Amino acid sequence: MSDDRAWSGGEPARPPGLSLCSIDHDRRYVLGFPLHVAITVCADDPGAGIRGLLRPSWAGNAGAIGIRLARASSGEEVVSAEPSGIVVHEVGTPVFQLSPGVSRRMLVDVSPFLPSGIEPGRYGLVIVYAGPFDLVESPEVPIELAAPGPEEERELTRLAPEIARAGSWGRWTSLPPADTRAAPAPGRVERGDPLRFNRILRDLMYGPESLCEVDPTVLDVLDGVYEPEACALRAELYAARGDAARVAEQAELIRTRAPGLAWWIDRIEAGHSEIGFVRVCRAVPRRG
Repeated sequence: MSDDRAWSGGEPARPPGLSLCSIDHDRRYVLGFPLHVAITVCADDPGAGIRGLLRPSWAGNAGAIGIRLARASSGEEVVSAEPSGIVVHEVGTPVFQLSPGVSRRMLVDVSPFLPSGIEPGRYGLVIVYAGPFDLVESPEVPIELAAPGPEEERELTRLAPEIARAGSWGRWTSLPPADTRAAPAPGRVERGDPLRFNRILRDLMYGPESLCEVDPTVLDVLDGVYEPEACALRAELYAARGDAARVAEQAELIRTRAPGLAWWIDRIEAGHSEIGFVRVCRAVPRRG
């Protein structure tokens, strides 16, 4: 087989590079609860596509995420964790590809990287993502880690057995609750609740109401880092109601403000529902 280098005298063609082109985050997080940040990745060359990208999400990091965390006051690094490459094998390794000119936004929870007993305070956070050929890093962003208040402490204590069984906040959210009556209705979720995204998503997947009956205003509490995902979830609810005009409104918002979630809107417009898929799966009885 011929070697192109022998004819051109140059180096072999390099695979397209990957960039972590943006990071979205909240300023304040409560220790013990999820620490959600959203990263958006894209190809260095807008005309290039990239295959075989690991797909972390709020449900799990797919071995693709690492962090660096340093005290804002001194610059002392308190956490340095590279992507592990370890995934939950029973659910497989989720991957995706970037078509030319396309970006992908991924909401991830990095709270599992925080050591037990970490002190409240101000920190600088860097997210590391494992691409197919190398690691890419976000710029450092400032965050505050706050101690839980009395009500938050009580909620952490109440949920501790469930989280221990599930293994993480992501799996707690994605697994059906043992008792659906124990989960609060979406209307009771408060804007300042550090678990609001997980509670609402869990209820959308496993709640007693059909999607067409869920009031889209329950998503109004999903502010800050969650706003783009809230738009996509509204589109899901409007699609379940057959309201094409409002689906189009949410689609326009995402394609202009958060194009890294356009894949989600594409699926909704094609008649597919990420939330509906989970509901269909839960209705199918398991064999054996």
